[in-house]
Amino acid sequence: MSNEIIRASYTDTFGHAFDAKGRITVPAEWRTESYESHLFVLPSTESCVRVYPGTWLSGLQEKLKVLKDSDPVRQQALVLASLAQGTTWDQQGRIMVKEKLRQKAGLKKEAVLVGRLDHFEIWDKAVWEKKPAAATTVEEALRAMGL
Repeated sequence: MSNEIIRASYTDTFGHAFDAKGRITVPAEWRTESYESHLFVLPSTESCVRVYPGTWLSGLQEKLKVLKDSDPVRQQALVLASLAQGTTWDQQGRIMVKEKLRQKAGLKKEAVLVGRLDHFEIWDKAVWEKKPAAATTVEEALRAMGL
């Protein structure tokens, strides 16, 4: 029997709405015990925010430990850290996304949470619906990955 740890993967797409306090419900499927409750919300160059589990950021920190303080890669990571928002879900399964992150991403009330395997993204519903549909089958995806 393998001792390999199986990580939870963020899959599927869900529609939810922000409340007046900037909270949005994390899908119940992503709140089971195999998922981490400590999350980090980060800005993206796309019109969304990206939400990563705490271990993702810990892994990034491990990679940065070997770099000098003056290293440009480390400096960029420090800038990213200053923009990141740590959060956990409340008893109703909601996370709060700070207004500055919502504004930068153009997030309004209606949103779509999109699984991206190791993280998920939160998109404004209207923006998400304008994106071209990617009708991918498992065969097409595996072929594109060379598998």
